[in-house]
Amino acid sequence: MKINEKMIYIHIPFCDSKCYYCNFCSAKYSDEIKEKYFEKLLQEIEFNSNKNCNISSIYIGGGTPSSVDEKYIKKIIEKIKQNFIVLPDAEISIEANPCSITEAKLLLYKGIGINRLSIGVQSLNNKCLKIIGRKHNSRQAINAIKLAKKCGFDDINSDILIGIPKQNYFVIYSTLKKLIKLNLQHISAYMLINEDGTVLTKMIQSGKVKTVSEDMCVKYYNKLVKLLDKYGYYRYEISNFCKTGFECKHNQGYWNLKEYFGFGLSAHSYIDGKRYHSTTNMNEYLDFDFNYKKEVLSNSEKIEETIMLGLRTSQGINILSLNELGYDILSCKSQDIKMLQSSGIISVGDNYIKITPDYFGVANQIILKLLP
Repeated sequence: MKINEKMIYIHIPFCDSKCYYCNFCSAKYSDEIKEKYFEKLLQEIEFNSNKNCNISSIYIGGGTPSSVDEKYIKKIIEKIKQNFIVLPDAEISIEANPCSITEAKLLLYKGIGINRLSIGVQSLNNKCLKIIGRKHNSRQAINAIKLAKKCGFDDINSDILIGIPKQNYFVIYSTLKKLIKLNLQHISAYMLINEDGTVLTKMIQSGKVKTVSEDMCVKYYNKLVKLLDKYGYYRYEISNFCKTGFECKHNQGYWNLKEYFGFGLSAHSYIDGKRYHSTTNMNEYLDFDFNYKKEVLSNSEKIEETIMLGLRTSQGINILSLNELGYDILSCKSQDIKMLQSSGIISVGDNYIKITPDYFGVANQIILKLLP
């Protein structure tokens, strides 16, 4: 890693419509608010200028970044390059939805250095898409991926959801086979979480739709893992699968507690062992004086994060990293480690503790066992 190397996250809180399961900081806003927001966002990037800082990855997320005029995305990338050192091999990603992807946008993205797309597919079953409030259909999603490939993108991720009401494994299998046929480099598979206050949760509470049980979701997930492995997608984190060499560098940075700047509404930063975050209120952000709320991570919090994030990856927990934080996990958790190891749930070796592949579906329970 180069000296003073960090990452940048940009939050675009705009969506053309809110998906039924979403509780992210995003909404539909007027063009006037959008204009003001991007003015403030560019000011924020400049305020944090560090021309000695090497940026190894940029991730533009949301919301739906592809829903806004591409001129704003261009201005963001230009402002970052004016105020930081963006490394020649930096990974630059943007999230996009099938409904808002156009050839003009894709060509501009490519022209300003964006080299990775994450397309929110979620499912290629039209009934499932309707249940969760997605505005695209299966054909639009497939066409969006084909268009991206035509425009020269060779590092494309698609997100899918496990646990959509009325979803069964055949539906998941069908979606995966179609994505595999499109020769995607990366697939992310997330368990659907019913967040408080969302439309989907209200639909479940009223009895309009039924949830898929956690046990069933784990079964679907385990089958999904085997199918993806068969076609050359290896799991490098619980929810992330890729062809060799197409791991998401930005996400890997998060999992390894790499430092990053977060710019925009609700964005968080992690610099010098401290977390900084801005407001989640749009009006407050537009009047923001960049006096961030600060949280200093305690040593115990760093230990917990190292364990929680490390065990989610195929690499596992770095025992030496924990030792540097003053925590000897092999001694402090000797009984739990012995039990989990003898049961074949984890493996220990080469200074790492890893979850055995067959048990990734219940990783949260294992993590709880190994936390201080």
